[in-house]
Amino acid sequence: MAETQHGPLAQQLLDDAVFPQLLEDSKALVASEVEKKNMAMRTGFNMVRKAKPNLVDRAMRTLLPEFVGALEPFYASAQADPDTHFRDHLMANQTEVADALLAVSDRRVADVDNRVVKSGYQRLRGRAQREVVAAMPGIAGVMSKYAD
Repeated sequence: MAETQHGPLAQQLLDDAVFPQLLEDSKALVASEVEKKNMAMRTGFNMVRKAKPNLVDRAMRTLLPEFVGALEPFYASAQADPDTHFRDHLMANQTEVADALLAVSDRRVADVDNRVVKSGYQRLRGRAQREVVAAMPGIAGVMSKYAD
């Protein structure tokens, strides 16, 4: 699937046989997390999804390989201790994991020329870490589901 396969986690999760399942689980997680938000957030998300039905799919196809890459150090740490499960390690380090995942988004937005996108992201960025940490059980579950 992805030509960005670098470490052992990427080799597992971005494999052609696994990536489609990871993608579907990730899209379901996004939808589930949005449903937990307030009415304004849900309405906004649904409006965007109506206007651009493939947006979440395209975004996840693009970002998942980078997110997996950001998780490689956490996977390596978990693998170094035979008593540590990847999911548990992500949960135990959720603030650092959130920072690593958000660094991917930050880099992506920095490369965007659209001022509306940049300003919208900047308005949300302040609470983004809280949101990612709150979603960590789901993120850890999805990312560890297909990892040894």
